Amino acid sequence: MNHAENITELVKDLPDAESAARFFNQFAERHPLEAKKLLKNKGLLSDVLTLAAFSPLLATTLLQNPNYVMWLARQRKEAKIRNKEELLESLARFSLTNSQIEPPVLLARFRRRELLRIYLRDIRRLGTIAEITEEISHLADAILEQALRLARQELDNRYGTPLEIDEKGRAKPARFCVVALGKLGSNELNYSSDIDLLFLYSAEGATSGQGSRGAAVTNREYFVKLSEFIIKLVGGQSGEGAAYRVDLRLRPHGRVGALAISAAEAVKYYNTQAQAWERQTLIRSRTAAGDADIFKSFFQAVEDAVFSRNETVENALRNVRLSKDKINLEHGGAARGFNVKLGAGGIREIEFIAQALQLAYGGRDRWLRAPHTLISLARLADRHLISENELTELADAYDFLRRLEHR
Repeated sequence: MNHAENITELVKDLPDAESAARFFNQFAERHPLEAKKLLKNKGLLSDVLTLAAFSPLLATTLLQNPNYVMWLARQRKEAKIRNKEELLESLARFSLTNSQIEPPVLLARFRRRELLRIYLRDIRRLGTIAEITEEISHLADAILEQALRLARQELDNRYGTPLEIDEKGRAKPARFCVVALGKLGSNELNYSSDIDLLFLYSAEGATSGQGSRGAAVTNREYFVKLSEFIIKLVGGQSGEGAAYRVDLRLRPHGRVGALAISAAEAVKYYNTQAQAWERQTLIRSRTAAGDADIFKSFFQAVEDAVFSRNETVENALRNVRLSKDKINLEHGGAARGFNVKLGAGGIREIEFIAQALQLAYGGRDRWLRAPHTLISLARLADRHLISENELTELADAYDFLRRLEHR
């Protein structure tokens, strides 16, 4: 069997056989040596053609980076989910071998390389939807952590270390935290999600002034600049696109609010000024990068405002419905056709059913305060707040719609 027949046989049952075959012809034309190696490994060839058929983005990634094919050969049989620390190690190695590349491009390339591995597992059904979305979230965490390290190094060089005064009157380094909200906050990120972020720092103060600029700036100014730098690294458009689209609209005061605020200021805002929908967003919140203790103390101080003991089912449902109406309005109301994420019977409605019942009962039952949609639904069923049949229907629908969204 010649290679053309071989390719025809392998692509015939794929969703876009023509694109997959065209991809291989382009690959063989541009990278003949790599194509020759690929033809000798039928399993790997099948995987590469499958990726090309399912994803034009990943097909382009392989055409631009033929060395990823042999990298994929080493990774393709690995079944375990990689955590943030493992991905940070991979990113460190990737950075060493690509040290001449600008950081925003490097982070975008690393993300796309890792998506080859994750998406292949997804297509092959080698992981549950919860496992796949968790690993996509770990990947975003690792990229944010690396961006924070790079930004911190640059800002410390310019302005010196930001300092705060402890209870004994001694100066100590101020700390910083990148808080994930939305799907990243609940470890349910998908391949094309925006990442919703909130930036918190430990306390007011000023920098040491020992940087190249030779003058101290306030902690507020330092951490706003740090946040801007992180956004530029992960969200800055290069010739190859950004690693992520960053959405900051969920921060206190929305678009007009400061980019970074102190933990004390955030606590005051959520306890006294935040609207119900803003407190609802904190159901799905956690540390993505930086100092986890800042988020921990912040959330402990606002948790009773998020999960009120006096909340009623009726009020919780009303507020959640208002949140959904607000989202629909921002997206231009009901669109023609079916919107998998935002439409009637879509993913957002399943998420909001879980969140409404969490708000209604979570004030009196801490066990119900789980950020992940599927875990939340399972716990609601365990407490007989939804029936086993409702749990099965909602979980099956969620699984189907998320996989459809990924495709």
